[in-house]
Order: sequence, then C-alpha cells, then structure tokens
Amino acid sequence: MKRGANCLMSGKTLPLAATPVAAGIMNPVTGKRLAKSWLAEHFLPHARQFYRELSNRWKVPLLREGHILRFIKNEEERVRFRKRRLNASFAPYLGEEFPPGHWESKGWRDPLGSYEIREVAWVDVEKVADTMRRELREQGAWKESLFDHRDLQVLEKGGSWENVEATCVVFCEGAKVVENPWFNEWPFAPTRGETLTLKAKPPAADEMLQSGFWLLSSADDSLRAGSTYDHDDLTSGPSRDGREKILEGLAGFLVSPPQVIGQGCGLRAGTRDRLPILGRHPANPSLALFNGFGSKGASWIPKLAEDFADHLLQGKPLAPEIDLLRFDSLDHS
Repeated sequence: MKRGANCLMSGKTLPLAATPVAAGIMNPVTGKRLAKSWLAEHFLPHARQFYRELSNRWKVPLLREGHILRFIKNEEERVRFRKRRLNASFAPYLGEEFPPGHWESKGWRDPLGSYEIREVAWVDVEKVADTMRRELREQGAWKESLFDHRDLQVLEKGGSWENVEATCVVFCEGAKVVENPWFNEWPFAPTRGETLTLKAKPPAADEMLQSGFWLLSSADDSLRAGSTYDHDDLTSGPSRDGREKILEGLAGFLVSPPQVIGQGCGLRAGTRDRLPILGRHPANPSLALFNGFGSKGASWIPKLAEDFADHLLQGKPLAPEIDLLRFDSLDHS
C-alpha cells in the first residue's frame, strides 16, 4: 500500500493462532548453543525502528528495549559464553558475566552465575495486529472473513474471490498453511507453544530473565513466561503438562514460585530449515506465499515484508536463503 498498490486484506483470528500468544521477543543470540540469529545485525535494527515508528504514529506503546539476564545452567554453557564473547561477530551482543549469588537479593537463584545478552527487544505483537486491523478497516482495506481456499478462482493473471479480482493473491496464513492446496507441499514444521501470565515480583521493565525458559514484564504490569515447543501435538490447547514445564523451568532461577493467572497456546509456523519461505508459486505465479517465520516473526517480518513488496511489484529477486524456489526438488504441478 505504501508503494501505491490497491490491497484488500482478509482474515479472522482462529483458535491456536500464534499472534495473541506470542511474546514478540527479538533476541540476537539464542538456544543452548548460543547461536547468533540469522543476519541479526541486518534485521534487528530495522525491526526496532519499524516498531518505534508505529508507536509514534499510533501513539501506542509497542516496544520495550533492554537485555536478557541469562542464568548459567552448567560449565559447558559458561565456557561457550566466554568463547563467543571473544568472537567479533558476537561482541555487540554478549555483555558482562556475573558471579554466583550476585542476584540473590532480588530473589533470583544463580548458583553458577549469569551473563548479559544485549540488543534485545520485545514487541506487543497482538497490539500491533489489532491496531493495524483497525487502521485497515478505516481505510476500507480489511475484510473480517474466514478465507476458504475453495472460494478462490485462480485466473490466468490473478484470482477472483467474493467478487474481488486481484492480480496477485498473497497467503500469510501462519501454521494454517498446511491446509493450503497450493503451498502445503513445502517443508513446513509447525510447533505448538504455550505461555503463562503470572503474578510475581517483576524484573525491571528493560530486563528479561532466562534459563531455558524466559520471564519478562508486560505493559499491564503482569509477567509473561514461556515457552514450550511441541512438534507432535498440534491440536491441543493449553495443557497441564505445558504449565508444569514452564513453572519447573522458572523454578531453576526464581526463589519464590509465581502465581499463575493465565495460560495461552498457539501454533508457530516453522520450517524444516528454520528459515522463512517466500515467493510466487512456480506454476501459478499469481499466487504468492509469505510464511515460515517460526519464533522469529517479530524480528524478520518488517524487513522481509519490504523485500517481498519489491519482489511482487518490481520483480526484484528474493534472497536465495528464503526463496521458496530453493526447494527445487518439489513437484509444483
């Protein structure tokens, strides 16, 4: 729309949608191996600026910027952190190391010490989506409707749906992509994730606590904690098992157990190679896909959406790492 295209968005929030549950964490260094997020130095500054601009435009607080205090789980993690910190590509993101017992006065358990991960932010993705829907609705560009693939008529140059004709139909369906008859053959790997809303002594507004599981403050002064990863059960809602896993993880660094006041569950649209899948369908170029962001949507989507718009409207090539054509062994007939 910013490039002058005439657009209509359609959708409806479904059970197990990821957006209402997601914490919107943008973290440059992740996992037990302390891996640097794909092109973090490229995506994260752009994402932070994007959400700042939205906050200013809408007069709504959307973004918190700060750091992670990560509690060391074993000696192997300590050694890996110290090696990573000597690597120039990790230097902007790995900060101070703290000795065991440093945070005891705050009620945080750290028998092996802790360290800081910098350049972290988290965004209220549900508020972003709600405000964007309202803005699009005011512009006549939003249709609150559950899209049924059977209602789409694919034309030689475009598509027709509910008396609307378009030169290109873009699918941004999250984990529901596995039900898309044109794109379900691509190697998506949805995961079910659960989060908790808690009442406890909060960390600072710019601080996230982490050790396997994370804990952060929300704008309404509650706490969010998570999250689980289930690749097998994609149909259950919030579970007792998920709740217990998160609380057990938090007990590793919280002296006092928190009070649970809410629980959520959603499906992440992951992929087998853990990178997004974007582009036009090779056999039906009037159909396009923007999907597969897993737990990195808040970080990757702002910049990749711009690249995708350039691809659709100007024919600019997508990066080969994310182009759906990288899976050239698929049968696209």
